[in-house]
Amino acid sequence: MSSSIFAAFDPGIYVSLALLFGIAAQFRAMDGYSFLRRVLASLESRLGALYAVALITFLVSPFILNDVLILVLTPPLIKYARQNGLDPAPLIVAEVTLTNVASSLTPIGNPQNILLWSASGIGFEKFVQGTWLYVLVSAGLAALALYPFSRQKRDGGGERVSVGPLLPAWYLAIVTACVLASDYARLPSYAGLALGFVLGFGFTRKDVWAVRREFDARSLLVLWAFVASVAAAAYFLAGAAEPYVGPAAAGTQPYSGLFMAAVSNVISNVPATQLLIRVSGVAAGVAPKIAVEAGLAGNLGPIASFANLLALQMAARSGVGLRKVIVLQVLVGVVAFLPALL
Repeated sequence: MSSSIFAAFDPGIYVSLALLFGIAAQFRAMDGYSFLRRVLASLESRLGALYAVALITFLVSPFILNDVLILVLTPPLIKYARQNGLDPAPLIVAEVTLTNVASSLTPIGNPQNILLWSASGIGFEKFVQGTWLYVLVSAGLAALALYPFSRQKRDGGGERVSVGPLLPAWYLAIVTACVLASDYARLPSYAGLALGFVLGFGFTRKDVWAVRREFDARSLLVLWAFVASVAAAAYFLAGAAEPYVGPAAAGTQPYSGLFMAAVSNVISNVPATQLLIRVSGVAAGVAPKIAVEAGLAGNLGPIASFANLLALQMAARSGVGLRKVIVLQVLVGVVAFLPALL
């Protein structure tokens, strides 16, 4: 029994998550915080603040953990809204919604995708082929649902701002190239992440300690604890849970989508995904669909995604009214979740 329960813990998952947090630390050490703030100011003059936020999160989330992007983007987003006379609530909802949606696109966009990628053995390209259409449709529906809140204008007009050095963006491109190269070489999923993390020191070598300062060890430990606790629980409860988990793990619709929506809003989407993997296993052909369901389910409630909790925590600290944020996110989230039932 002892060997069996230890076999339920895949060390590759924990290594991959740690490397992604390391890549995020590299990104922040390259002044990714200021880079995203300048991009927001530049796009706002063309698209308006809400859709500028939506576009940034949609483009960046597939290549950096959605939780990490929330940590990096939310503080300057709230500060930007306050300085320019904007209501921060719709901007936070646009950020969280599009982050949960777009992070579903790739195996490295969020923690649950890392779990599915590692457990199913699916390739990076096949994963994206199975997610892109759902992600695009969901993002489009979210954009439509957010439209009534996109008309607010910031104080002082909308002058154009330069985005400045593109080093953080180039670094994310390099990481993606490393992951694709290792995938084509049939190396373990964490090999490309490790290479991307190490190459980051080529950009941050003048201040290596900045990477250590930016590494969010506490959040990583919490995430590890989530994954490990569900793996242990699934080991002991597999027999009783199998009749309910099996159809969801097989991608049977609409049961699978509804199952992920319900369970994610009780224990969050990362543990919900871990439950499927450990009780029934997820085939490579089904993994992308489960990733979409888990990602979109994250928008249906305040505890459905770790990213939501982080955003709400930072909003509360900044004095933003949480009731409006939560209600608006649930309304937009229900619309954006519809593709997960197909």
